[in-house]
Amino acid sequence: MKNIKINNLSFAYEKNNNILNNINLNLEPGKFYLLSGPTGCGKSTLLKLLANLYPKFTGKITSGSINWNHSTYAIMFQNPSQQFTMATAREEIIFALENLQKTPPEYENRLKIATKFTQITNLLDQKISTMSGGEKQRVALAVLIAMDVDYLILDEPFASCDPESRIFLINKLIQLKKIGKTIILSDHNLNNYQKICDDILQYQNNSFIFLSKSEKNKILKPENIETKLNFSLPSKKDKSAFILNQTSISQNRLLLNQKSLSIPQEKITLITGANGIGKSSFFDTLTKIHPYSGSITYQNNEISKLKSRKYLLHVAQVFQNASNQFLKVTVADEINLSKKLCKNNFFSDKKIQEMLKLLNLDTHLNQIVYSLSGGQQKKLQILLMLLSGHDVLLFDEPLSGLDKNSSEIVLQLIRETQKELHQTILIISHQLQEMDKWCDYHLVFANQQLTYVEN
Repeated sequence: MKNIKINNLSFAYEKNNNILNNINLNLEPGKFYLLSGPTGCGKSTLLKLLANLYPKFTGKITSGSINWNHSTYAIMFQNPSQQFTMATAREEIIFALENLQKTPPEYENRLKIATKFTQITNLLDQKISTMSGGEKQRVALAVLIAMDVDYLILDEPFASCDPESRIFLINKLIQLKKIGKTIILSDHNLNNYQKICDDILQYQNNSFIFLSKSEKNKILKPENIETKLNFSLPSKKDKSAFILNQTSISQNRLLLNQKSLSIPQEKITLITGANGIGKSSFFDTLTKIHPYSGSITYQNNEISKLKSRKYLLHVAQVFQNASNQFLKVTVADEINLSKKLCKNNFFSDKKIQEMLKLLNLDTHLNQIVYSLSGGQQKKLQILLMLLSGHDVLLFDEPLSGLDKNSSEIVLQLIRETQKELHQTILIISHQLQEMDKWCDYHLVFANQQLTYVEN
């Protein structure tokens, strides 16, 4: 394995508008590199350049070069769904090995190693489309392990992982580093990296530079930060938006077996739980995508008996994958479509412009939505869904891929809109810090039950 050298590299998506300028890096084998910087600064762009996806598929290197020195590499996208081509994890891993022209005996050996390493035995023959975001990220890592490359390039690989899965996967990366693999990883959450991180590449002035050892130690967070949350329990005076009674939800296995539950109207409720527990399936059920048994009522009407078209004018799901929600080509097109559909005076042109500026999207109006960074797509998606003015919004991991400042702005806009429009909002999130500041109640999904907690 040899160094990857980046010499005076500049890159642009549009002519005369470099997103990255004069990057000079020497990436040594066997090290762990952490990319740090705000949402939309160019972390994903740099990683895709390292993975030789750019400028092959978009953009242009306006100066400089990358020398891979015959090293092998593979990338895991921020949204792993974008790189899956087969139905199951087993088929996906074998397909990747076929592309590397490995023999059938090699398939089985590498499949066994990757499955054991990432502990995805129970996911091997499950349809990837039915997996949680965290489970998909674990499968994507298994594909890279099976490929046995020199450089593992990971773009926000823990964005949808629960805290336990995050620590498990970081420990796996530590093992990979010990056997000589080089890992280049971007993350907004700097927890748990003290034992593994060799160098931090921080974004500064359209470039990435190495931090000094003292600077690195200053910004890396302690290994264990306890998140203390303080919530109140719902009051008997709260009106109910949804009521569950003897409700069961299944997908490959029983996910929810709820005797009774009331979800308050005109409140924001946080939902937490382990990857694969059934949180997204619960949202799919509330939006009539997934069936259920027993009873779920919305404003005292059984959901299964309501006509979908009319019901979904009131209740909307904000998907974990932002790009699934886009209908138009550019940011401006998406905004204009939402403005046409918006029937609420709260969202004046002035207000929408203020929101775009807060989200740092005001300078991206002519950009193709699919060329935005993952974090920028997430911010646009949330803005569009707020403009929709639904009575109920179900946010599935709205903070995924966002830096701390962007997360606070997004939560601020959600809370402001909720209060103004008297909305009922449910938020699934693995990012818990200060969530009690923005949410009224907290439901924990565990042991096939949803239970309110105070902390």
